[in-house]
Amino acid sequence: MGAILTALAAALLTAANYFPKLYFLSWIGFLPFLYYIYIMRKDELNYKVIFFNGWQLGFWILAFTANFLYHSIKLYTGASFFLIIIILIFLFSFLALIYAVFFLIYFYLEQNLFTNKKFSPFLFALCWTAMEISRYYLLSFFPLANLSYTQIEFLSFIQLAEIGGIWILSFILVLINSLLFQLIFQKKLKNIFIIVILFTAVFSFANFKAQPEQKNIKTANGDQNIEIGIITTEIEQNQKWALKQLNQNIKLTLGAVSDLKKAELIIAPETNITFDFYANIDYRKEFLKKIAAEAKNPIQIGSLAGRDSVSGRYNSSFLISESGKIISRYDKNHLLYFGETYPVLELLNRFTSYNFSSLNAGEEEVLFKTKNLQWKTVICSEILYPSYVKSEAKEVDFIVNQTNEGWFNNSRLLKNIMWQAAVIRAVENRVPIIKTGNYSYNGIIYPTGEYKKVSSDKNYHLLKLN
Repeated sequence: MGAILTALAAALLTAANYFPKLYFLSWIGFLPFLYYIYIMRKDELNYKVIFFNGWQLGFWILAFTANFLYHSIKLYTGASFFLIIIILIFLFSFLALIYAVFFLIYFYLEQNLFTNKKFSPFLFALCWTAMEISRYYLLSFFPLANLSYTQIEFLSFIQLAEIGGIWILSFILVLINSLLFQLIFQKKLKNIFIIVILFTAVFSFANFKAQPEQKNIKTANGDQNIEIGIITTEIEQNQKWALKQLNQNIKLTLGAVSDLKKAELIIAPETNITFDFYANIDYRKEFLKKIAAEAKNPIQIGSLAGRDSVSGRYNSSFLISESGKIISRYDKNHLLYFGETYPVLELLNRFTSYNFSSLNAGEEEVLFKTKNLQWKTVICSEILYPSYVKSEAKEVDFIVNQTNEGWFNNSRLLKNIMWQAAVIRAVENRVPIIKTGNYSYNGIIYPTGEYKKVSSDKNYHLLKLN
């Protein structure tokens, strides 16, 4: 029964990662778990019980949140189904230990701070938030499974991200869960009053911030109706780097120049140009020549590209002027573990048939500028790092998130999580975010968290920035 209730709790807490409209389930997600611990096993509660069940809850939260990793491991290694499952079980089991430690710490504090040694909603929520912060910094290679991301459809609630980021959202979400547990199973009727006060504060703040301050962005001609063009693709990852596809990628990118003439700027997905845009001089010159011949406005592209006197390549984004000149370049700073960088490279190459290699990490942030616009680019998984996205966000008119999510077999779960992160980043920074990628959800997210997704039926789209 304990295993069933624990898995049920994890399923409720993460359901909105699959179906965002089910965000309300996260507000009652802890109830089955807390019922099992504090009602069914209250007479035999000890550190061993707390540790094991806390670990089990963490395991299921991680498994329900990150099972899309199966597809990337399969694509990279060609390993069998059972081997990949074993790898994921070990990974989630290891990462779940921090949940187990959290429950030990909470239980210790509960037993020593309170004379009645009873469950404390405020302490539980506080410890959970501290655990999430610790997990974010200690296990930075795995910035997933924060409960706040399940709430993007609860617009009033996520406005709080402006003042406390994902941490205040997690704290209140867990606190309400805890208060409801006491109200329902321990008949703490005064909790009704506390819950009403909390939601009143949430809706009052949301009403106060209904129209957050935005920069008055204008074109060089003073026009406020700025339109940004994006290119979106659905190219299978095992075909993306083929020579035949290379020419198609170039053709698709150049086609945007004529189809998106009204755009002040055109943005392509991560690594949409599948030749080394730095080292392959002939291809680059020909591409830039065609841009100069047809473009009316700048275009931003992505490529795995080298640099002078440095071995290896970077995951890079290039801003190209309408005259075919490279204006700026940004190299991805935060590389994705086991996707772009491999801490156990020699071991992987020894025991798998795939020839793994790590990319180089960029060392500086770059703000792109053209005409009256200035923006920051974060590439793919960098959108999952609140502190990195926030850096210099006040200096820009919008943020661009270029992605390639084709590694994950068109996983709805992965696409939802990446979109959820972008929504929360937009509210945290009160800056529009433009997202475009391969096999991803694409569109624009406004500073309130409201958004417009574009259809996957077409490759070219115009988005209104204001």
